[in-house]
This record gives sequence, structure tokens and C-alpha cells, in this order.
Amino acid sequence: MAGIECDIESLTNGWCTMQTYEVLWSVDPKNKNLKELSQDFVSWFTMFIGFVVFVALIYSWMLMILWWADEKQFDNWKKWVKYSLIWLFLVWWAYWIIRLIQLIAKWT
Repeated sequence: MAGIECDIESLTNGWCTMQTYEVLWSVDPKNKNLKELSQDFVSWFTMFIGFVVFVALIYSWMLMILWWADEKQFDNWKKWVKYSLIWLFLVWWAYWIIRLIQLIAKWT
């Protein structure tokens, strides 16, 4: 089971162990080639940018609610929400295009 090593004796004595490193890295990172590392980097970078845009969306949405009485500030934060949604959508599509390219590259 997913990195947990247990037999009958270990179970009765409570000595089960978990191989955290093997669970987190299904492939030994020392044996990864440059192609796999660059693919992982691009995927993680895209997800990081998506997270930053999502945080900006939540932040601007909260400030839009707080500044609803001030029309100038409200319009400013409304633009932030709109642009954050657009960027979140673009990052989402970019991530899936990258994953599709990686899938096609594995077939060839």
C-alpha cells in the first residue's frame, strides 16, 4: 500500500513504517534526465503562476467587497477581479496544453 510497509508481526507490535521518500518520488530524482526535469519545472512553474493568480483573485474580490461604497476603488478592484479571472483561465489552458504536449511526446 502506497509506501507503507507492514506485516502481521509489525501490525501486532505497532512497528509499521512508511517510506516517505518513495511515496513523494516515484522515480529516483538522481536518475531523471534533463528532458524530464524541464517538463516537471514547466508544469510546476505553471501551477505556481496559477496559484499566484488565484490568490490575487481572492484578494481583489475581498477588497472589492470592502470598498463597495467608494465607486472609484470598487471599479479598480472590479478590473483586478476581471483580469485575474482572465489570467487564471489562460494559465489553466496553458497547463493543459503543456500536459498534452508531454503526453504526445511520450508516444513518439
